[in-house]
Amino acid sequence: MTLCSALLGGIIACGGLMLAANAAEPPASYEQVIAGRADKILASLSLEDPAARSQVHAALVDFYRSVNAWHEQHAGRRKELKQAGTDSAQESLATLEADLAAVRQKFEERLAKVLPPESIAAVKDGLTYNVVHVTDRAYHDMLPELTADERERIHAWLVEARDLAISEGSSEAKHGVFGRYKGKINNFLSQAGYDLKQSERDWHARRKAAAEAGAAKAEESK
Repeated sequence: MTLCSALLGGIIACGGLMLAANAAEPPASYEQVIAGRADKILASLSLEDPAARSQVHAALVDFYRSVNAWHEQHAGRRKELKQAGTDSAQESLATLEADLAAVRQKFEERLAKVLPPESIAAVKDGLTYNVVHVTDRAYHDMLPELTADERERIHAWLVEARDLAISEGSSEAKHGVFGRYKGKINNFLSQAGYDLKQSERDWHARRKAAAEAGAAKAEESK
């Protein structure tokens, strides 16, 4: 496992799994969890208008409920269709994915009524544990020679992954979406001539040297 993979996995896992719940009547504990998650995301937005805060909070809680209900109903069938690999299965899977996309679209439309685009992006980052920015930084640190165009391409893929991952039903599934896009990014970088294994070894060495220098400096200051 590469450091980038471990980083993605750790960040996603920290978010916790989506709690299983009866779609018709979620237990109080589930309602408390999703309300708490909505509160944390709201805190990162610094919204001063109480009405806007209330609308965004309601949109988030409803989105968590809708995503949970969708996966409760369709997760098993979705998995079967992905494994089938036939043309008819792919057609049925596309229909399911379109239905899930509609859940995301409805959520984004509600947010757009009260938030500007940059705040909507921040909400999505909150729903995916800020993985876009953490992974962006990891690639930039590992490959400081990346061109502006390459950095832009990497960021665009990570944003695309985030916009899909928000409607996955567990931290593991969100990790899977980012993992697939990280594969695209790594293939792109390899084709561009980057030796990713060597770059990662060099990155480890730089981080180790920086940590040792910091420890030595701290020791000297005692």
